Amino acid sequence: MTKQASPHLAGIKVLDLGSALAAPFSAMLLGELGADVVKVEKPGRGDLIRFTDDYVGQGESGYFLGINRGKDGITADIRKPEGQRIVRALAAECDVLVENFRSHRMAEWGLGYEQLREVNPRLVYCSVSAFGEAKGMEEDGGNDIIGQAYSGLLDVTGEPDGGPSKTGTPVVDASAAMLCTIGILAALRRRDSTGHGEHVQVSLLEAAYALMPNYVVSVLNGEPNYKRQGSGHPQLVPYQAFETADGKHVVVGAFHRASWRQLCAAIGREELAADPRFTENWDRVKNREALVAILAPLFREKTRDDWLARFAKHEVISAPVLSIKESMDFFDERIEGLFIETEHSKLGKLREVRAPIRFSGGEANVRRAAPALGEHTVARLLKAGFTQEEISGWRDARLV
Repeated sequence: MTKQASPHLAGIKVLDLGSALAAPFSAMLLGELGADVVKVEKPGRGDLIRFTDDYVGQGESGYFLGINRGKDGITADIRKPEGQRIVRALAAECDVLVENFRSHRMAEWGLGYEQLREVNPRLVYCSVSAFGEAKGMEEDGGNDIIGQAYSGLLDVTGEPDGGPSKTGTPVVDASAAMLCTIGILAALRRRDSTGHGEHVQVSLLEAAYALMPNYVVSVLNGEPNYKRQGSGHPQLVPYQAFETADGKHVVVGAFHRASWRQLCAAIGREELAADPRFTENWDRVKNREALVAILAPLFREKTRDDWLARFAKHEVISAPVLSIKESMDFFDERIEGLFIETEHSKLGKLREVRAPIRFSGGEANVRRAAPALGEHTVARLLKAGFTQEEISGWRDARLV
């Protein structure tokens, strides 16, 4: 039986002023850990990702739903004094604020870190920018693909004979969100001893570098000629996908000594393990093309499932290349409780993936889908001390 959740961040209040992915995803992760999250959106339009797609139906964006569940949603025009007053009131009672505006905007609106620290010295204020403190680029905007391009990640992704390719998912935005969450938790921990919050800053550029720790040291201290390898790896061989007889693909990660010998046995080519061109991983990296020219035709001799059965017998690290739908169907049968049901005020019941962190002390209790635009505005503003008359007036003026 699943244990009742014991929220690790119970009592922590988070104010989410972010849009798109990085800042809102970090706020959602904090909510998954038990924090009370309020998302602030622009009246009438909302977060810019509310209208990116209609895969779920009824005009609801799957992009938005996947990054904002479990939050209370309010609207406030923070470009106007009334909206700024609302944010200051909420920030005064919050533990954490996350935002990803260009740095001068928040200060112009009286909502910068130094300004809100006067309202709440305990506030942990987290900012996501494109390039951080890069000279001449401090106010430049950016998003996931910009981070991939500037960092070099885009350049090493794609087929060897093709151009640069974006990763299939927004990994830089997601990396930034994870780093924000780590930084926020560290700042909350320090606050326990100091009594004061601090400014946590993460850039998309450095979040992209954080995804390449095995590359950057070599580049900074040597002269590697990293090229696009498709599904392959510039430092490991064989470590890639191969097409099989049925037109499907299987991946193998057999780069160290034991796994390389096991692969050679599985494919019936034990002599390759003794070939001086392929003895060690570094040898195979230098002779990648020759080795792949041998392996690729062999893999096309059997179906994907045939190879997977042989690899299992020889303990070769391998996997089928699945679509997202195939993956979810596959693991739905193997992981109890992987998918949960949340409730959306407009769409009703939604299937979602459970919180990604497991605890021995109890499971995260995620049951609410992302909020409809402004769904909790009245309730939250009343709770913050504003009057019904004020709220009604702001609504009539489209300020909330």
